[in-house]
Amino acid sequence: MNIIILAAGDFPTHEVPLRTLGNADLVVCCDSAYRVWEVESGKRKMNKPFVVIGDGDSLSEVDKKALGDRWIEVDEQDYNDLHKAMQYVMDREWGAESEERRITILGATGKREDHTLGNISYLVTFAEEFPGADIEILTDYGRFVAMRGSRTFMSFPRQQVSIFSMDSNQPIYSEGLRWHLNGLQAQRWWQATLNEALASEFSLRSEGWLVVFQTHEEKEVR
Repeated sequence: MNIIILAAGDFPTHEVPLRTLGNADLVVCCDSAYRVWEVESGKRKMNKPFVVIGDGDSLSEVDKKALGDRWIEVDEQDYNDLHKAMQYVMDREWGAESEERRITILGATGKREDHTLGNISYLVTFAEEFPGADIEILTDYGRFVAMRGSRTFMSFPRQQVSIFSMDSNQPIYSEGLRWHLNGLQAQRWWQATLNEALASEFSLRSEGWLVVFQTHEEKEVR
C-alpha cells in the first residue's frame, strides 16, 4: 500500500514524485494542500481516496463543510500539520497486516525555509516514533530518508549524495562513495554533503541518526 502525505510546500513537477502520487492508494493532505492538488488535478485526474487533516488555520468554513467527513480537525499547536498527518496514518491506516507499505511525503520543501528545515528533520522523529515504517520525502530533485545503524542504498554512478548528521558525537562510515567517510564526526550539517555514488549501491553506518539525500538524476559532466 502506497500512502502519500501531501504537505503545503511546493507541489511537485518532476516525474518521480508525480508518478508516486499517481500510484497512491491514499492521499492525506495537510490543511490547504488539498486545494493545490485540486488545481493540479485539472491536469492530472484527482481520483484517489483522500482526507484532509490539520488545525484548520488555512481553511475556510466553506472548505471544511464541502469536505464533509474527509475533514479531520486536530486543534492543538504542539505539532505541525505534517506530524498530525503522520499520526493519523499510523493510528488509522497502518494496521498490523503484513502487507508492504510505504509512506511518501510530498510538498515538504519550498516556500518558507523554516518549514523546509523543520519538515526534513521530522524524518528522524518519525523514524523514532514509528520504527519499521518505510518513510521518505520526495522532492523535484531527490529523496530524503532517515537512518541509524547500517544501511545499503540503491544508487547509480554520479548520483549526488548528501548526509546530514543529527548527532555530532557519533562517527559516520561509508562504502561506495567518492569521498570515503572514515569515522567522520560531522560538527556542522555541511560537512558530509555533496558526495557522489560510484556504482549501483553504497553503504552507510553510524550509531547516530542521519538524514540522507539522493538526487533523482546523475551529475552532468561539463
